[in-house]
Amino acid sequence: MLRLFGAKIANTAKVYPGTNVWYPRNLEMHEYACLGPNVICYCMDKIVLERFALVSQRAHLCAGTHDVDNADFRLITRPIRICENAWVAAESFVGPGVTVKNCAVLGARGVAVKDLEAGTIYAGNPAKPLRVRKTNV
Repeated sequence: MLRLFGAKIANTAKVYPGTNVWYPRNLEMHEYACLGPNVICYCMDKIVLERFALVSQRAHLCAGTHDVDNADFRLITRPIRICENAWVAAESFVGPGVTVKNCAVLGARGVAVKDLEAGTIYAGNPAKPLRVRKTNV
C-alpha cells in the first residue's frame, strides 16, 4: 500500500502492522530495513532507512517542527537518515535533521535531536553517548 502512494521500499524491507506513515512519498527503505510495530514515521521531509536499519516498536521519526520564535509558527522540515546497521530502539524519538550513523544505537525511549556518531550507543533525553558498540558488522 505504501508503494502505491509513492514510498520507495525494497522488496526485502519490512513494515510491521500498525505502523503509521504520514506522506509515504517521502519514505525510502533499502534492503532489509525495518519499521517495527506501531512506529510513527512523520515524513514531512525525506526519511531514509539504509540497509539493515532497524526502527523498533512505537519509535517516532519526526521530520518536521515549527519555529516557535516566528509569529506565524512557521513549519520547518529537515530529513532524517537511519544509516546501515543502525538501531533505533523501542519508543525512541528521532527529531528533524538527525542522522543515526552506521552501527549507532539509540536506546529505548532515547531522544535524538543531534546526529548520532557511527558505532556508538546512546541513551537518555537528550541522548548522550554511553560507549562504543562492540560488533563484528
